[in-house]
Amino acid sequence: MLLLICPGAPLLAKKGPPPQLSDVRVLIDISGSMKKNDPQNLRRPALRLLIGLMPSGSRAGVWTFGQYVNEPVPLGHVNEVWKEHARDRVEQVHSRGLFTDIEAALNRATKDWAGAPSRFRRDVILLTDGMVDISKDAEKNAASRKRIITKVLPELEQRGARIHTIALSGRADHDLMRTLSTVTNGWYEQAESADHLQRLFLRIFEKVSKPDTVPLKDNRFKIDSSIKEATLLIFKSKGSLKPTQIISPSGKIYGIHNTPESIAWHQDEGYDLLTISRPEQGEWRIQAEVDPDNRVMVVTDLRMHTTDLASWVSVGERLPFIIQFSDHGKKIVRADFLKMVNVSSEYKIGDRYSEPQPIRDDGKSGDKTALDGTFSAIVRGELKPGRGELIIVAEGKTFVRERRQAFEAMLPVKLGVNKKVLNKREGLEITLQADERLIKRDSLNPAAWRETADGKRAGIILTPDGTGGWQGWVDRSTLTEPQQLRVRITATSQRGNWVELNLDPVAIEAVLPPPPAIETPALEQKPAPVVEPEKRPEEPTEDEDASGGWVQNTLLFAGGNLLVILLGGAGYWFYKKRKGSDSVQLLDEDDEEER
Repeated sequence: MLLLICPGAPLLAKKGPPPQLSDVRVLIDISGSMKKNDPQNLRRPALRLLIGLMPSGSRAGVWTFGQYVNEPVPLGHVNEVWKEHARDRVEQVHSRGLFTDIEAALNRATKDWAGAPSRFRRDVILLTDGMVDISKDAEKNAASRKRIITKVLPELEQRGARIHTIALSGRADHDLMRTLSTVTNGWYEQAESADHLQRLFLRIFEKVSKPDTVPLKDNRFKIDSSIKEATLLIFKSKGSLKPTQIISPSGKIYGIHNTPESIAWHQDEGYDLLTISRPEQGEWRIQAEVDPDNRVMVVTDLRMHTTDLASWVSVGERLPFIIQFSDHGKKIVRADFLKMVNVSSEYKIGDRYSEPQPIRDDGKSGDKTALDGTFSAIVRGELKPGRGELIIVAEGKTFVRERRQAFEAMLPVKLGVNKKVLNKREGLEITLQADERLIKRDSLNPAAWRETADGKRAGIILTPDGTGGWQGWVDRSTLTEPQQLRVRITATSQRGNWVELNLDPVAIEAVLPPPPAIETPALEQKPAPVVEPEKRPEEPTEDEDASGGWVQNTLLFAGGNLLVILLGGAGYWFYKKRKGSDSVQLLDEDDEEER
């Protein structure tokens, strides 16, 4: 951590390297639920693997916990006698515990740690499939969990301990496991099944012990004169019947049943683990399945020392990295040696490898001083979120070394894009929130813009929200075509490193006005055909003047009426005359009086 904060700080003083020994406390859950989650008790071979890998001179012990905490493998200094005893005691790992007292296990296993670590690095490996469970009383369980977070964890962090956790089931307290690891810069794993335990223990072992290794390609590796001991870990697939064999540079073939005294061979469920003392120089071959997790770890006077990569890194973080070499504990500064060493780094996420990046001691490209024995560079790349591995390879004239470090790359910010109506206008609300596990909240500096398909850009105003985040707004109703939201951030990581990142673009759909309503026309009634009467000579044709026709019609109408009146009057007169000659007229009383 100090190196990452102060990139120029050397790993080695001229007098020699800092202590590389480990003090490892392994805590194994033996509660009754393990009968379901680990029915074949694969914790045992995985634990024997870890015991076999532990380097001589380190300290280690194993504790089991359920309702009570026991110590089947007492804490001691690792040597061959300790390993044989520890392997035998692993049989005490069972699944008969009643509860899951994680608090008591942490306290019991680390009770002798006090103050800052001196000669040994301090690491705890915690394997559980459940939650804090000390009683049938839920309040007591909650109180124990709270004490772990507020009391036990801060104390272990203060003492320089790292906690590496493995959750073996979906019902485990993953939040607690991840918190324990994150706060202490440990490693967190969620095992899909107990079948993966051996490989998980290998990754944690490499975090804990930082072994010197040599590259293994196509089951071939090289041994140089500085190597005193080589340990080979060879995984076997389930059901494999082909026995593992190794072939020395001189062509001698060794198997588990014909090994010389210089080879200690341990075979267990799923793997072979063998240690070769004073191995023959040259290229060795392994006759077995090629597996990416196979390893060749060595004890050597010629060692490679590297920066300890943090377990959690930010996508876009520039990581200063230093490599140095020592021979018999002294830093190598000889120019003739340094000129012949080629160092490169690459990272692997999933099955994808990055392009190798050289790391030089030439006073250029991030290196401070040429040929001072310190190879330095800024390790960076277009990382994607996920679990990965940084691989450092150094190749000299007579030797080759490799160092692998597991990490998890995480996005340093959370981007939120949500539909929202503001002032009756439909748009997108943009929010950015820093992940304070990775970056300093106040250092976050974002920029955002809209971009069309042909590359035209329009800026988006982002403003602080008062809680360390940022927010902005896109009015979709003004857009005439789909666009992309692009965000670029810069920040400072919690380790003081520069972070620069373009987030993945987000599609923005335009809110187009609704198409005009299409009215369905009513069924048109075709007018009945007009039958024109026959034209008479006296009737005006269509070509005649309209006013003239009207006058003519009027005169004809008036003449007709006059004729009717005259005829009527004549008829009445004729009728009266005829009536008077044929009858007696009767007079009114008035007429009579007048007479």
